[in-house]
Amino acid sequence: MLRTVKLPATINVLGEINAIIEETLAESLSSSIMKTQLVVEELLANICNYAYNGGDGYAEFACGIVNFDGKKSIMIQLTDEGQPYDPFLETKAPDLDASVEERAVGGLGVFLVKEIATHYLYMRIDNRNQTQIILSLDDENLS
Repeated sequence: MLRTVKLPATINVLGEINAIIEETLAESLSSSIMKTQLVVEELLANICNYAYNGGDGYAEFACGIVNFDGKKSIMIQLTDEGQPYDPFLETKAPDLDASVEERAVGGLGVFLVKEIATHYLYMRIDNRNQTQIILSLDDENLS
């Protein structure tokens, strides 16, 4: 079952979203809670920074346990009505070999999302950005 909420597109809602993640995944999936929260924080930050050009908007958040390719997985979806923005194509990969002082700002969060996710997908449907992330639960205790 997916749990869905529609909230203002501000980083201030992260606490509420983190509580939903903890409740949805429960203690039996505790090792995935932090990964899930990190992914959501990075994607929400992109919506807050780019979707509405500083104006008001919303972010719809969905999270739940799904069957993906025959395996139990966490599915995260973030949706907004902001300007089109595919974080996986439009964000430059960070230069991990450069020193901190030489690195360009940005890109590290999306890089981490790609590293953590089993699958990731961006779609523009009905003038809405939809980003879906799948996190594998292969190593989890699903009792």
